[in-house]
Amino acid sequence: MKKVITYVRVSTEEQTHGYSLQTQKQILADYATGHDLQIVHAFEESHSAYHPGRPEYKAMLAFLRKRKDVTGVLVYKLDRLARNLSDYSALEEMEGVDIISATEALPAGASGRFVGSIHAAVSRLYSDQLGERAKHAATTKALKGGLPGPAPTGYVNRTDTKTIEPDPDMAPIVRTVFEIYAREDIALLALTKRARVLGLRTKRGGALGKGSLHHLLQNPLYCGKIRWEGKEYPGAHEPIVSASLFRAVQTRLRGGSSPQTKRQFAYRGLTDCGYCGCRITASRIKGRYVYYHCTRGKGPCPQAFYPEDALSDLFLPTVTAVALSREQVTELLRAIEVEGRHRLRDIAGRATSLKQKRASLRAMSDKAYEDKLRGTISEVRWLEMNQRWTEQDEALELQLQALDLHQGPAEDEAEATFKLLQRAPELFSRQTHEERARFLKTLLSNSTLVGGKVLPVYRKPFDLVAEGLQRLTWLPG
Repeated sequence: MKKVITYVRVSTEEQTHGYSLQTQKQILADYATGHDLQIVHAFEESHSAYHPGRPEYKAMLAFLRKRKDVTGVLVYKLDRLARNLSDYSALEEMEGVDIISATEALPAGASGRFVGSIHAAVSRLYSDQLGERAKHAATTKALKGGLPGPAPTGYVNRTDTKTIEPDPDMAPIVRTVFEIYAREDIALLALTKRARVLGLRTKRGGALGKGSLHHLLQNPLYCGKIRWEGKEYPGAHEPIVSASLFRAVQTRLRGGSSPQTKRQFAYRGLTDCGYCGCRITASRIKGRYVYYHCTRGKGPCPQAFYPEDALSDLFLPTVTAVALSREQVTELLRAIEVEGRHRLRDIAGRATSLKQKRASLRAMSDKAYEDKLRGTISEVRWLEMNQRWTEQDEALELQLQALDLHQGPAEDEAEATFKLLQRAPELFSRQTHEERARFLKTLLSNSTLVGGKVLPVYRKPFDLVAEGLQRLTWLPG
């Protein structure tokens, strides 16, 4: 009889649609009985499988290293096991240990390990996409002039319109602080002390420190704009300070300097110096030759000067590192199609759970309102509870919006991305420097130039593709 261990994992939300610990344990016990398996130990986890470092998962790996007689890990479904590359690889590469799914038919041997890797990769893609859709829902709110988050110092949340409005106590103090800094020759530290005397406080009643006040003065929310994900949108709320006052404060914060017009070079801003950490900039020599070099903002630096063509060639390995073969593209698209059907079922269950939670919140709110009318609870207590329930309802609404967006054309997006990566090196070699730079800005969030090599930091999902190809076990998202 083969000895195995079981691993079950569930989040609080998943308890409501079929993934409860008790359900998984019963299915695994029945599977073991029917397949002549002896369960010698059981591990139960409540942490997310998205990030590495789960305590029970680490304990399971340590157990397997000690118990060489245990030759299998039995799970309800592969995505219960891992939704990140690091954890899945640590288990999958253990010699003599099979991964057994009670609800998914995996072929034996190398084919089974390959299919399992694809499942883990697609689960990671699903988790990444869900986070991206939630972020997109928040961006949609910002586009409509709403604040995708709690009101900052100087504003309060309105429960009836789900917007923000100036705090009658703090807004005048915020305006005064802006006016003082714009019109007086005062250091930021001295302004922090003045603001404390004026009574400026955080939402929790504490005094703002120098860093927090600096952040407040830079926030365009106070002049009627919403800053979200590095972009600004017109806000639907009432501004506390005028646009001209806000601009005057920003000028002070920059030391009174005005932005300088910069000459445009294709690859400037794409990489940092690996020796001193400064940015790589560019200069035009003799009016025609473009060279890239360290800014030397921290003093002398051993970084070399690179002609534009030479620097462009250094970026080519970062492109080839994410190039896919036709076979890999076909296999990934097939796996995503299968996972898409599972995803839609999961979305329906999650949506039902979220709607039930919203209905429960509204029922509690209605009952509390009736208690307030009868005098059972005070007006202050009612407002406090209603504020909390309103914030929870808004959060649930955003999650529902994210689920609706998540049902969009994810497979089409993946197909376009994968086929682009299949042709990436060929396209890169034929592009101009400006076109190459635009492609690299899509591919990379940053990079480091050191020793004649570019060390890339890929954006999602290209980071998963590069990591999967590098591991050779094919685990890209």
